[in-house]
Amino acid sequence: MQITSSRKPSAGTRTLCKLLASFLNCDYFNRGKMGMGEVLALSHDTPLIIVGEYHGNPGSMVFYDHEGYCVLSLHISMLSAVFSYPRKSGVTPSIGGDGELVSVVSDILCPDCPKGSSVSLSLDISGDKMDFKEQEKVLFSLRIKSHKIYNGDEDCS
Repeated sequence: MQITSSRKPSAGTRTLCKLLASFLNCDYFNRGKMGMGEVLALSHDTPLIIVGEYHGNPGSMVFYDHEGYCVLSLHISMLSAVFSYPRKSGVTPSIGGDGELVSVVSDILCPDCPKGSSVSLSLDISGDKMDFKEQEKVLFSLRIKSHKIYNGDEDCS
């Protein structure tokens, strides 16, 4: 799994990318002037998340599968954040909640993981909220304004 941002990310967007990378135990890289082809090539056949902006704040997350196809697009806003990053623990968070997003996000982030794979880290998706938790304490939350699930043959813009 790889995480990157829009071309000219704000401090808030870079912070969210680093939080996600620490939580999901994956790599974050600065995009700079790279085009989408270069970004997808750098992801080395692993899933990729691109965090975009809206008015200088994190505003979207686009998920690509290991083949470079767009799978999911979320329009988001930050609800809360922590001042210290979660430690990379080497464990994959368990993903739970209700709705169709739970299975889609779970399939992207960890398709081979058993459900409930971590007791210390969890990602809870319910309604319009994503809570990233460590030991049942919310580290940060995202509000999901809208989402779209793709079949892999549609444009992801």
